[in-house]
Amino acid sequence: MTVSIEKLLNIGGLEVEDLEIGEQRITIRAKISSNFTKCHKCGKKATEYYSDGETVELRHLPICERPVYIYLRTKRYRCQNCEDGPTTTQHGDWYDLAAHCTKAYAKSLLREMVGSTLAEVARKQEINYGILRGLLEREVSEGVDWRELTQLRVLGLDEISLLKGHQDFVTVVSSRDDLGRPVILGVLEGREKETVKAFLQSIPEHLRATVEQVCTEMYKGFTNAVAEVLPAARVVADRFHVAKGYRAALDELRKTEMHNLKAALKPDEYAGLKGVIWALRRNHQDLTDEELQLLDLLFECSPVLRRGYQLREKLTDIFETAHTKQSAERALRRWMAEVRSTGLTCFDSFLITLENWMDQITNYFLSRLTSGWVEGLNNKIKVIKRRCYGIPNPVTLFRRLWLDLNGLDAFAA
Repeated sequence: MTVSIEKLLNIGGLEVEDLEIGEQRITIRAKISSNFTKCHKCGKKATEYYSDGETVELRHLPICERPVYIYLRTKRYRCQNCEDGPTTTQHGDWYDLAAHCTKAYAKSLLREMVGSTLAEVARKQEINYGILRGLLEREVSEGVDWRELTQLRVLGLDEISLLKGHQDFVTVVSSRDDLGRPVILGVLEGREKETVKAFLQSIPEHLRATVEQVCTEMYKGFTNAVAEVLPAARVVADRFHVAKGYRAALDELRKTEMHNLKAALKPDEYAGLKGVIWALRRNHQDLTDEELQLLDLLFECSPVLRRGYQLREKLTDIFETAHTKQSAERALRRWMAEVRSTGLTCFDSFLITLENWMDQITNYFLSRLTSGWVEGLNNKIKVIKRRCYGIPNPVTLFRRLWLDLNGLDAFAA
């Protein structure tokens, strides 16, 4: 059975004139089979041959691991429907002239960008970096297409610093689809209330009406914006950020105690505590027997650290228990009273946070909503930061996040 080169290329409307198979590449000379084009002025058929047009070099999908280059000979046609008889060069809908490649190859490049860098794809495919960047900008919108969404139900708001030392913030706005997968809605420059408020107001009214809960970190700029634009939505303080607060408190106590122990213990005794930081940071139920023995040794040396650790684990147990909002608040207040009775000061700042955000924190127990998907997006941003040259701007971040989340489906072969 013989197969024509046109069928192998899978490009409709292409007529191959010459084929050259080299050791390094496959070169195809071809033309568009039709004898007309669409007038750029009136949009009707232009059928009067005027002259040969330019020859366009297009990269296509490889064959047998050899890159394929199509040299497309075009023609110009004069429009007889327009009074001034303008001429228009033929153009096929199967190639991207700006990227100098077929759309099939462009899709393969976009799929390669998923989880990779433009520089890596450019190097591997031996293609210009600027062409890839332009392709990304044309194929991936700089903002969400609200027409593709029927409901939101849950929103996630989180901030992330693009520079060390908590500088150059962006705000990530996201949601989840019916299968629980993250949906990127926006990456906003800064974290100011008015910026977040303006974005929330840009959500079409019929979608805003579907928002039931907003999971956010404990930041007034976010919660005030939500209160003004989405007054019917329940604000839930994200459990991840709550846990981050009280776990950081114990970590500060650990630093102080380890400093004191280093001065009080003999060098070989202190060396026996090596690796205790990781054991101390893990949840108790996840510890190995070796780590439990290490903690016992640490707590013998530092009873105050034992007490702080017990309080941390007790608070985690409260969040793991199936409380109602009311019973959760009672349990949290009992915990707060217990902390104060111990005389430990490491949790002082967290106690203030707990008091100020009690309503939003205990809203967690109504539906046990967390923004784990938001943290997943933040981790992706950290990876993108490492993959990009310099600090990516919000539009670039949105495009790369969208591509990483949707690319394999959106650009499937």
